[in-house]
Amino acid sequence: MGKSLQDQLLAKGVARPKQAKKARREKAARDKAARQQGAAADAPDTAREIAAAEAAKRERDRALNAEQKRRREARERDASVAQLIEGHAVAAQGDADDAVQYNYHIGDAIRRIAVSDRQRRDLAAGRLGIVRHGGRAVLVPREAAERIAALMPEVVWRARPEDDPAPDPDDPYADYPVPDDLMW
Repeated sequence: MGKSLQDQLLAKGVARPKQAKKARREKAARDKAARQQGAAADAPDTAREIAAAEAAKRERDRALNAEQKRRREARERDASVAQLIEGHAVAAQGDADDAVQYNYHIGDAIRRIAVSDRQRRDLAAGRLGIVRHGGRAVLVPREAAERIAALMPEVVWRARPEDDPAPDPDDPYADYPVPDDLMW
């Protein structure tokens, strides 16, 4: 590695050692003054940066707390739904002699459950509902289905009785009602 310019000038005799020493002192003094000015000038920026960092940390903590609260509430809802299902489940009698496959839809999927003929009529009338939770489908009474739907509506299937029994006047098939026990 080569020598510094100052060392080269001293070696050639162009500069004297006193001049080199004086130049080093002046450079050190300039550097020190620049550092002190920079520290004084950076102090307000540093305070602003510290305040901004603290505000960002508070916001991050707030977001984390909100996420933890949301997860905790979801776990509590899930536990409540599981408890309601366990307490109100009606055994599907799909292995009986009069068993039929009842098709229902939850979300975008059409599912099926084996039920007895009586349970099929109760499902069509709205006296029973189907809850799909934990990978299994369970029949529950209408009241329990309503309570579960209040907590997690996406897991409940209920027959929706017509609110307005009057047919649409423009309906060309108004004279041909669809039976409730239609099998598909």
